[in-house]
Amino acid sequence: MYLREEIMKKFLNYLVISLAALLLVACAPKKTGGNGVSGNNHVEVKIKDGTYVLPKDESSDSKYLALNVEIKNKSNKQLYISDNDITLYNSDDEKISSINVYDSSDKFKTMSYEKVAKDKSVSGYVVFEVNPKDTYELHYSPLYTDIGKKEPEEVTIKVDAKKYADNVDKMEDLAKEYVEKVFLSGDASGKAENVSSKQSDQAVVTTLTTKNDDKKKEGKADQFVLGGDLEKDRANFMTSFTKEFGEEFSYYTPSEAELRTFAEAYTKMNAKRAKVTYQVASFLPESATVYVRPETIGLENIRTYDLVSKFVNEHRAEYSDYNDAYKAAEKYILEQAPSQFDSIPLVTPKYMESEGYELKFTKKDGKWVVDSSDDYGYKYLVRSFSGSLY
Repeated sequence: MYLREEIMKKFLNYLVISLAALLLVACAPKKTGGNGVSGNNHVEVKIKDGTYVLPKDESSDSKYLALNVEIKNKSNKQLYISDNDITLYNSDDEKISSINVYDSSDKFKTMSYEKVAKDKSVSGYVVFEVNPKDTYELHYSPLYTDIGKKEPEEVTIKVDAKKYADNVDKMEDLAKEYVEKVFLSGDASGKAENVSSKQSDQAVVTTLTTKNDDKKKEGKADQFVLGGDLEKDRANFMTSFTKEFGEEFSYYTPSEAELRTFAEAYTKMNAKRAKVTYQVASFLPESATVYVRPETIGLENIRTYDLVSKFVNEHRAEYSDYNDAYKAAEKYILEQAPSQFDSIPLVTPKYMESEGYELKFTKKDGKWVVDSSDDYGYKYLVRSFSGSLY
């Protein structure tokens, strides 16, 4: 009897120890990291950095957080990874799947299907639609692994959406600055009176408090500075403007100085009267596109033919040659038209999409540069800010 009790007692102790060991093993794979790094015996997962983005064709009313995730294979066998292995859970334990992001420049590397050798790592962005005021958990759980385990090993990392910088709307300010310096007055210190964005018609003011708050957010080291050769772009714009406008004359051949004077007067008045709206179409760490919708002084509304005809009829007696009369009339129009710039109706391009034309940016040496070689968006912006004549 005594021997049987001893055997039973040892068996129960062994059972308790075994159950405890099983529980520890079962819980071990799920390790939560609060500092952006977590892992287990087989992998280490790290959130290197993050920023808010706006993928192309996604709603600007939503917020998209791009997390740059690095996964290191600590096992002795090959590791297989896909973007489906990484998910996000909100505070209500609701699963949020990543969204696909296409970048035509291929500079925004997203996590995709990868084979990772032992002791090697791979990194890429994973993008989720989030509430920027909430906290989340990033879960890594491989769907397939070659490390000999029956169950996927899950690693979790806490994600505070508030700590990442949201610089999406700053692209509107850069687009405004570019349009002002290149297409309007050309004066960096001046601003078009009626330039606006979808958020507000007022200029954005950054206070000292705002700057201090921004410094606390990750991804804030990048300065949003307009780069490129703006003087060259301005010169090219004015050359295109005067060249195309000069071809509108049939009898009189304006001098370069006359055409330049006309163009300068037009852009100066346009800077005061034009109504331009801006909306970010897409934003990634190395590229962005802003919709620019111009409503400018319409040179087409100068009734040139009527004015020329009137001038010829009134002054025909002063000229012995009919062509000379028309030449003088066109010269008269060139000189007098600027006096009408403050009253000529504004126009929007006839065949422009409702959002406007695309102004494309790429990041080079830490600055945002406009792609002036774009044959569609940029070309039509030049035309619009030249009075939409040609």
